[in-house]
Amino acid sequence: MSGVVSGSQRSPLHARRADAFLLFLLLTSLSLNVYLGWKVQQRKTTSIIHQNTFSLSPGMEVDPVTAVGADGMQHTISYGATDKPTVFYVLSPSCVWCERNKANIEKLTELRGNDFRFIGLSLAEPGLKEYMEGHHLSFPMYTRLTSETIESLGLGSTPQTIVVSAEGRVIKNWTGAYGKQMQPEVEAYFGIRLPGLTSGDN
Repeated sequence: MSGVVSGSQRSPLHARRADAFLLFLLLTSLSLNVYLGWKVQQRKTTSIIHQNTFSLSPGMEVDPVTAVGADGMQHTISYGATDKPTVFYVLSPSCVWCERNKANIEKLTELRGNDFRFIGLSLAEPGLKEYMEGHHLSFPMYTRLTSETIESLGLGSTPQTIVVSAEGRVIKNWTGAYGKQMQPEVEAYFGIRLPGLTSGDN
């Protein structure tokens, strides 16, 4: 008898191999689509941040903030949930001026943490975990802000400090580290003395 295997005998094995190959292609395609979708969203968000020329002014009403917390879940931060004004401190892990302003924001939250609700917003996610572990900030940090939140708050440069009333209206908006010009304004509003920038000056 010939040692040749008939087509009917090979068919189940070939079918299983074909099914496995198709499943592999499907999973690869799905993974690629998820990754590309994430990259497109990141580029859109980055583009909005860089192109945002809108500036907040005292008295303006702002929408609640939508962003992702340390738990990986999306949260909506409303203003009426507390009778305290909300202070958004906006930073980026690689921002040099955020680093120089570190002692100021730490002192500010230490001295006025009972009278204001402090919330951190990071415009960049890469390096944020390491940044938080190395700085031990006393307020919750959120990232992956929606495009609506970025536009509503006029975000772009870091650091930025935005004070919003319990009614959702802007009280103060400072862009930049608390240097020679800005430090007296921040101190006067919060009624405290700040240590100043840790290195450099503006």
